[in-house]
Amino acid sequence: MELSDCCIALPGGPGTLEEISEAVSWARVGENDSPCIFYNVNGYYDLAAQFFDQMVSEGFLTQEDRAKIFFIDTLDAIEKVMNGYQPPIVRKYAK
Repeated sequence: MELSDCCIALPGGPGTLEEISEAVSWARVGENDSPCIFYNVNGYYDLAAQFFDQMVSEGFLTQEDRAKIFFIDTLDAIEKVMNGYQPPIVRKYAK
């Protein structure tokens, strides 16, 4: 992951979902600086996007972190995200 330009999930099964979820989690703790993209072909990941939105509503994910998880349905849009991506700011905890 450390040498990747992005972490992208094409439509797939549980293994694909596990891998992109891990990339998202690692981004939140500063271990992944690459954008996390769900290639949303024909709305395949629409329910996953709703699930992440629900995480925000329930307080399990910040809106700032949610904004760095991309659900994109065209290759051109993926390229634009990759070219302008800024990694999320990692939370700091008081000692």
